[in-house]
Amino acid sequence: MTARCGQPDDIRVLPDAEALSREAAAALTDLLAGLTRARPDGSGPVDIAVAGGFVSSGVLALVDAEDGHAAPDWRRVRVWWADERYVPAGDPDRNDADAWRRLFSRTDGVDLRRMPSSDGDRPLHEAAAAYLGQWRAQMTGRHLDLAILGMGPDGHFASLFPGHGQLDAVDEVLAEEDSPKPPPLRITLSRGVLVSARRIWVVAAGAAKAGALQRALGGADPHEVPAAALRGPRTTWWLDREASRRLRRSRTS
Repeated sequence: MTARCGQPDDIRVLPDAEALSREAAAALTDLLAGLTRARPDGSGPVDIAVAGGFVSSGVLALVDAEDGHAAPDWRRVRVWWADERYVPAGDPDRNDADAWRRLFSRTDGVDLRRMPSSDGDRPLHEAAAAYLGQWRAQMTGRHLDLAILGMGPDGHFASLFPGHGQLDAVDEVLAEEDSPKPPPLRITLSRGVLVSARRIWVVAAGAAKAGALQRALGGADPHEVPAAALRGPRTTWWLDREASRRLRRSRTS
């Protein structure tokens, strides 16, 4: 059963991480099935951006695996990554490696737009610039149909961290040279790209996320809690009870 907190955003609270994964995956399966059915021929693919971490291990792992849910037409889906660790292809630290194992290895015809890897001697900024060129060639004049994001205990999303200049950067694809969470070299979609998605889902589980969620949904400065930038009528917050516990406390205090 989905519970709703008395907040201005669409907040869905599930009893635990397992129930959260199951319900968000079922909703994602249904959403993508509906979007791919409704997309007119010649209008381009359904564009989604996915995060790593719990989004991949919890939610993507169950997509298209729920009984009674129509499968998306994956041939009409184009997948971008919200961010990626700049390490060699196939490295277990890479978000795309986990997402491939959890979901995309069993989809038919999906268009995967993986971010560059560190194989070879190309500097991080050159790799980010190459992906920026790919993004602009395919996405100029378009918006993501869905960005499904995680959130760290410090309130970061994608590889957009508190106090880092990338939060205000104009380019759609950015290099992060000093991530406070290893590995330090990363490529990320920008705040502007992600907040302009037609639908934004933020998935967070565990007590470690409770403080940042309370601050983000309480109107914190996004430079201090980046996830605060995701608030709005197009955003759904998928939480388990532990992650949401301070929201209930602040509601009743």
